[in-house]
Amino acid sequence: AGMITTSWDGKAANNEVLFTMVLRATTDAALSNVLSINSRVTAAEAYSNDETMDLAIDFGAGVVVSTGFELGQNTPNPFRTQTTIMYTLPEAANVTFTVSDATGRTLEVRRTSGVQGQNTLTLQRNDLPAGVLFYTMTTGDFTATKSMVVE
Repeated sequence: AGMITTSWDGKAANNEVLFTMVLRATTDAALSNVLSINSRVTAAEAYSNDETMDLAIDFGAGVVVSTGFELGQNTPNPFRTQTTIMYTLPEAANVTFTVSDATGRTLEVRRTSGVQGQNTLTLQRNDLPAGVLFYTMTTGDFTATKSMVVE
């Protein structure tokens, strides 16, 4: 069993992601049984406007499909220069990512070879317009779409 400890002090924008952890299981176990917040090394505490906040881990994040595919939410979101999309494949496969606007117009297409397990794709702002855009991951019979905000 290992421990990760961290401390952060500063202002964050509403709904800003401060950090993301990617964990790979070495044994078969429910994540909620092996991951917790505690004060053994660093005090487990959070404050907003000098008020104490409750701390919790949300074990329901992400969209997990029974086939073993997962398309994660891009981070950061919203973004100005670049964003990263995490996705999981049950086996190595060719993957197509399509970025489109609200009218369905294709703005960018990226093709990549994903490995079994966790993968990432980084999108650059480049010529993407500001506003709500959609990214679609397609591989074989699996397709998933999520929205993202470009500032």
